[in-house]
Amino acid sequence: MAWVAGHFTTWPADDFARFTRSGGTRAPEPVVAALPPSGPPERSPEPTSIAPGTFELRFAELQKAQRFDAMWDLLAEDAQRCWGSRQRFVERMRRQAAEFELLGAEVDGSSIVPEWTDRRRHRTYRNVARLEVRYRIRHGWKESSMQRQVHLVPAAGGWRTLFYPGENLT
Repeated sequence: MAWVAGHFTTWPADDFARFTRSGGTRAPEPVVAALPPSGPPERSPEPTSIAPGTFELRFAELQKAQRFDAMWDLLAEDAQRCWGSRQRFVERMRRQAAEFELLGAEVDGSSIVPEWTDRRRHRTYRNVARLEVRYRIRHGWKESSMQRQVHLVPAAGGWRTLFYPGENLT
């Protein structure tokens, strides 16, 4: 019975050691069984969602670096539908960048509103981040800043921006 059971079980560490040594004149080595780690296993950090202000600054940095393809992935689905396609978005952003250069952005304040209606698009969203953002831009040789209210909607992994094409871009 032990012989049959041996085919379906593993050898104990001390028995296994006798099969791994060659028969010579060497002194027997001490057998060390595998031991569990001495401390508790380290846990990976809990996932955290990105703060709305940090998200908007990241979006602005991508625009500043003219990484329009990466910006597309940060648009809300409604905004993506309004732009039409990734290629159309990238082309129009390149055209805009040729005329206006984004120098920087600062978030002056943010709040979460339980419900917000976009009057232009006639859409209502829930749990929206409302940000007051100041952008520094250059148009030709002239630098200026402008204040905008930006709205972000919750999405998997954080936020997405409701950055729609302007009237002059449609």
